[in-house]
Amino acid sequence: MSAALILTPAPALAQAAAASVPNAFDRPGQTQPQTPAQAAPARPVAPATASAPDVARAEEALRGVIADVQGGGFDYADFTPNLATQIRAQAEQVTALIKGFGAVKTVEYARQEGEAQLFKVTFDNQATEWLIGFDADDKIAALLFRPAES
Repeated sequence: MSAALILTPAPALAQAAAASVPNAFDRPGQTQPQTPAQAAPARPVAPATASAPDVARAEEALRGVIADVQGGGFDYADFTPNLATQIRAQAEQVTALIKGFGAVKTVEYARQEGEAQLFKVTFDNQATEWLIGFDADDKIAALLFRPAES
């Protein structure tokens, strides 16, 4: 199963203004997340029956990834091995970029995109869109972000 990280700023972008966040959604066909109904929670959460789409589960995982990055760094155990490898290669630049967004103000569910969930995440310094999807083992298999479209 192929998965791709999709936080792909060039080194120069890592220090650029928040408005120059790369549009990582332009890399189609690289993810094959599993349906939420076939997976268990990625992080410890209150037991719940999964439904399609399991928005609460996806939001919890997304909030966790953002909190991890803005804290001590990525928790690679949350990701598929392939995605974790790709994140490691970009972690320094991506971490600086996401930390530069400031604190999370709001996380709003937008819609389902294939088998993944799209959220609008507004930070103090940047409005973004994030796509998150899971594999059959409930590991994050797709994680993308871009500036929010107006």
